[in-house]
Amino acid sequence: MKTYHKIVALVGSALMLGSCADYLVREPQDALDPATFFSSQENAVIAVNGIYNAALEPVKGRTYAIDFDCMSDNMYNYSRNQNTQEFGQGTHGSSSVYALNFWSRGYRGISRANTLLAWLDHCYEITVPATNIKDRLRSEALFLRAYFYSELIDFFGDVPMYLEQVDLADSKPRTPKAQVVEQILGDLEEAAKYLPVTYAAEDTGRATRGAALALKGKIELYNGMYAQAAETLKEVIDLKDENGALRYDLYPLYRELFLPQNENNCEVIFDIQYMKNAYSQGLTHQLYTFTYEWNSYCPTSALAESYYTKNGYPVSWNAETQLYESADPAFDPTYPYKDRDPRLDQSIIMPGTDNGRGAIFLPSSSNHTGMKIRKWNDYTETEKNNSEHNIILIRFADVLLMRAEALVESGTFDEAEVRELIDRVRQRPSVMMPKVEDIEGTELDANALRAIIRHERRVEFAFEGTRISDIRRWRIGPEVMTDAYGYKYQDVRLNPPKYIPYKVDTRSFNPNRDYLWPIPQNEINTNPFINAPDQNPGY
Repeated sequence: MKTYHKIVALVGSALMLGSCADYLVREPQDALDPATFFSSQENAVIAVNGIYNAALEPVKGRTYAIDFDCMSDNMYNYSRNQNTQEFGQGTHGSSSVYALNFWSRGYRGISRANTLLAWLDHCYEITVPATNIKDRLRSEALFLRAYFYSELIDFFGDVPMYLEQVDLADSKPRTPKAQVVEQILGDLEEAAKYLPVTYAAEDTGRATRGAALALKGKIELYNGMYAQAAETLKEVIDLKDENGALRYDLYPLYRELFLPQNENNCEVIFDIQYMKNAYSQGLTHQLYTFTYEWNSYCPTSALAESYYTKNGYPVSWNAETQLYESADPAFDPTYPYKDRDPRLDQSIIMPGTDNGRGAIFLPSSSNHTGMKIRKWNDYTETEKNNSEHNIILIRFADVLLMRAEALVESGTFDEAEVRELIDRVRQRPSVMMPKVEDIEGTELDANALRAIIRHERRVEFAFEGTRISDIRRWRIGPEVMTDAYGYKYQDVRLNPPKYIPYKVDTRSFNPNRDYLWPIPQNEINTNPFINAPDQNPGY
């Protein structure tokens, strides 16, 4: 939705006055008087646009979705200046900048939503527009508030819950997570009643009914409400547009799904929208810069290893033979990354493959794991800090795999349906990995299906920021958050290449602490209802 960002760039956050108690999100004292500003539907639209604007990244130009993968076993970020490395290493604490910025971003969006909800009726007291969209605007605000709260409770657990416009001096204690979840689900259910299934072109990118239902199903899944999640996600799968056609489908081309030329396609349910030449306003991001120019974001060997052969067999490292091995009869340990799941080549630039610019990629000393990221990279870009492609937050493949997981975890499921949901993702035309029944078999129990779904999520959503939440809700931190490995550039430049994992980062994971982030110290210092004993355990 490039259009609304242009409006937001002009009004910024100045339209919000005293909109939240938290010190991190206090708006300027010289902001517009709400009683004056909220006088028309046009201004209400601008105010809603300001809530969307708050969904932009915690740090200008940064894309937090991929940052989250740097904090997981999928990636390594060699630069401490980008504030993600410490989370992977387990050395983060209450003064960590990234947690502070993420907390601030969430409450900034919540405060703007609360202000709009408090003053929306006022916009219609003087004039009644020919086309009244008040219910839709209210629903957009409810959706966005739910979205911000869903991220806060995922990372911090119990958080202060503000549901009304408050004065700058107000503060609240942490609200139990279960209570926040209940509020979120209620807001999304209400929003889904009035949000449209689709928009006209000029409003593309706004929250839709599908987005509200998909987020609702995700939150239900993440909070163990499996039967409800399965039902809600089925609504998304079956959702039809005004012409009676199914609203969502898998985009046939996996790599192209993430390029600006194909944004707003049939698979995208909700995303953060960007535009070129607006870096100073935070509406342009740096993804190309970090992934291609600077090599800051480095895929780990553990992620690369997780992609099966194209025949559907896993590959593992044998420390004794110093070779990769697989039960696939066609597997060649001399060239272990040949003929793998096509999503590997469409997500990671492996040594000896096309670098995207018509040359063969041979890593140098600046490539800390010997690999680069291909997903998200638009090779037509030539300028640093001027990326415009939208960052997808929820897409249809996620809905399919979340429903599959919800069915399995509910304990009551049709095994054939679960396989069909997974197969739809595997059988994307540009991927065409073997169906579950053709490689893993049929009549699979919950444990087998669970393992298949978890693997599929990792390779399907690499670099999209979902891995950190999957690790958290599956409680697999100690198992996967071990030291990060890559490949020495000197080894993989050889012919044939030598793929011998070497440690690039020492990591630690404390299961009694690291599933949640610390409440920022500045919040503890300024909120009288949150003191040191109220901090998350271990911080």
